[in-house]
Amino acid sequence: MKKIGLIAGISFLAGALFFALSFGYLQKSEDNEPVLSPPEVQAESIKVTGLNFAPLVKKVRPAVVKVISESIRETGFGDSLLDRFFNIPRRRERVPGVGSGFFISKDGYIITNNHVVDNAIKVKIKTIDDNEYTAKIIGTDPKTDLALLKIKANNLPYIELGDSNKVEVGEWVLAIGNPLNQDLTVTSGIISAKGRQLGLADYEDFLQTDAAINRGNSGGPLINMEGKVIGINSAIIAPAGGNVGIGFAIPSSMAKKVINDLKTEGRVVRGYLGIYIETMSEKVAKELDFPLGGVIVTKVEEDSPAQKAGLKRYDLIVKVNGKRVKKDVELSTRIAELSPGDQVELEIYRKSSKKTITITVGEAPDTVKFKSRDEESRSIDLGMVLINNSPSIERQYGLKTSQGIMVKRVERNSPAAQNGIKSQDVILEVDRQEIEKVDDFREIISRKRPGSLVLLYINRDGDEGLIRFWLPE
Repeated sequence: MKKIGLIAGISFLAGALFFALSFGYLQKSEDNEPVLSPPEVQAESIKVTGLNFAPLVKKVRPAVVKVISESIRETGFGDSLLDRFFNIPRRRERVPGVGSGFFISKDGYIITNNHVVDNAIKVKIKTIDDNEYTAKIIGTDPKTDLALLKIKANNLPYIELGDSNKVEVGEWVLAIGNPLNQDLTVTSGIISAKGRQLGLADYEDFLQTDAAINRGNSGGPLINMEGKVIGINSAIIAPAGGNVGIGFAIPSSMAKKVINDLKTEGRVVRGYLGIYIETMSEKVAKELDFPLGGVIVTKVEEDSPAQKAGLKRYDLIVKVNGKRVKKDVELSTRIAELSPGDQVELEIYRKSSKKTITITVGEAPDTVKFKSRDEESRSIDLGMVLINNSPSIERQYGLKTSQGIMVKRVERNSPAAQNGIKSQDVILEVDRQEIEKVDDFREIISRKRPGSLVLLYINRDGDEGLIRFWLPE
């Protein structure tokens, strides 16, 4: 009987062991040592990483705000040729908007997205304790979709901008904002990917996260476990119209330069090489006998920093200051983050030989600015990019004249936009003086006092007329 009982006991233990192995309650590691089961691993991880976000949320949440904007939408235009030419609206309606933002200093500076306050005529800030303030738009940067606001207040709670360059895929993060018109909401997740480009802005290097982001979260902070902002929530991929776990944030390292420039200059000063580029495709690489990867130079502008340094068309750029570069957007972003006067070292392939070229970075010709004679230190930004017109420009843009200068781009909510200037307008005269090049425009404008009237005679799609342009004070 004892023998039978012993055999039964051994059989029971063997069966229990088989059951445990079969259903995953006991697993073996590579060195044949037993490890914790999945439920126990999960529980142990929670103990180790301390996934109780409450203390962190309590610390940073008071610095997050609701951004309430009001803009004007034009619902129709007059019937006369003059009305259509000058965009005189038949009717206007006020359009409300809601987004998120956060204090970055105790004296009331706020970061949000440009699209949250785009074309806004009034911006209100609502804090967590229901205090409301009127905000001033210090500056906007559509190229990164960032905006800097300020309210008149002191001793405010704020969040420090962290170093997004040190962020790793898999890190825990919190997204805070006002999704779907709900007051401050916190969601958690991880960094899913880095270096994403979506084609939403000129300069992109998005962090991707699965922390729930919805409409209304735009402009809110993405917080790391140190309580620092490593991203500004900006966009989602939402085929069904809501969160599907793919959200994107502007890296804090990109935001730091933009915000500092907006605060000190009122605009963003970017680095510039003067080249046209494309990502190297496999087909082109084979044709030119280049290694796959990198960015190929398709054109070098005359008298540009790149030309002065000896960069040529068909050069393949593979490294910038020792770091690999694989896409054209990546190269543009890195150069834009530099300051005029900086030295940048490019590693290139020219035909089959490798070279290193050092270029002194110039200033990107983003906007027209001038200094008044009475206030040499004061720079006024008109918010438009002008280029010299020519027969080739006329053909390229489908213009009706090759005379004067062309408005290549108008910044949203800029003085140029507010005065009715549009992209591809051709400026023929300034204050009844014919102009042939951008320098003529700059020279005439530089003699005007801030707040004074400028008469612009322009050609728009073949129609010519006068625009009264009031310079900003």
